[in-house]
Amino acid sequence: MDTVSIIMPVYRVEAWLRRALDSLVGQTYPQLEIFLVDDGSPDGSGAICDEYAKKDPRVKVLHQKNAGVSAARNAALDRVTGDWIAFCDGDDWYEPDYVEKMLSAAQKEGADLVICNYQLAYDDRPPASFESLAGLVGKDTRYLVACGSLYSPTRLIKRDLLERSGVRYPLGCKQSEELPVLPVLTRYAHKVAILDAPLYNYYQRSDGTSASNANPDREVHVTKSLACLKAALGPGYEKEFEYHVIYQLIYGQLLHLCKQKASRRELKDKIRAYQAEYPEFRKNPYIGQLGRAKNIFLLLADKKCVTGLRLLAWIHRRIVH
Repeated sequence: MDTVSIIMPVYRVEAWLRRALDSLVGQTYPQLEIFLVDDGSPDGSGAICDEYAKKDPRVKVLHQKNAGVSAARNAALDRVTGDWIAFCDGDDWYEPDYVEKMLSAAQKEGADLVICNYQLAYDDRPPASFESLAGLVGKDTRYLVACGSLYSPTRLIKRDLLERSGVRYPLGCKQSEELPVLPVLTRYAHKVAILDAPLYNYYQRSDGTSASNANPDREVHVTKSLACLKAALGPGYEKEFEYHVIYQLIYGQLLHLCKQKASRRELKDKIRAYQAEYPEFRKNPYIGQLGRAKNIFLLLADKKCVTGLRLLAWIHRRIVH
């Protein structure tokens, strides 16, 4: 029976950690190694980790000085022993059969990488399913490199794939740190299985922390992650890389600036800078999958229609937050 190593960085999640850990130790698939990295958490999270390790021999704990989620994941990747690797965050939780269904899909399809869906979980309303992954089924590797989700807990990764790809989470990036990891794993995978089932619960804290995008240095960190992605993908993936630039910067950063009430001049200067580097970004073969609203946003950006961008950002804020 294959062993699945589950990696969980732990930092300031005392209020939700027991729920997360209960979902791991209670998995229907029992052959687990649960590796908890207490990233110098100043609350009682570290003590809770030790409590679970005493009760369940499958639980291992590493205490380290605070170094960020990327360093915590890397520390665990260097130590886990499982045949497969999965991730969970300390304020989220698995469905009871997460591991069983992911591993079953891998074995059934002969895949070394499995992608599942997730749902948004709230305190005051029913969970909301994320957009369907049905559009990814049957797509070739290049499409998945460009358009696969950028969320580590939705992946089951064969250990051999990690070793072949040589990927690690980038240090010093506090935004989009999964960019240089997940597309690269997909690029090197022999076979990717898509499981369009919400097996992971992504908790939306009432304080808005989970959805927070207010980092003033967002573009700096995203640009660092994009540079790491470009180097790791290598030549031949220019259009796939360009798609990530479009989504993370031309769409994501402009949306962020609109929500932060940037001036008209700042927005137009930013658009000109993006257009200078990617003058034909709207011809990218993958942007059609973004959906109508995002493509309208990109069209307005291309035409430097700041009023329209601000209106769409206002609508987005009220729908998402």
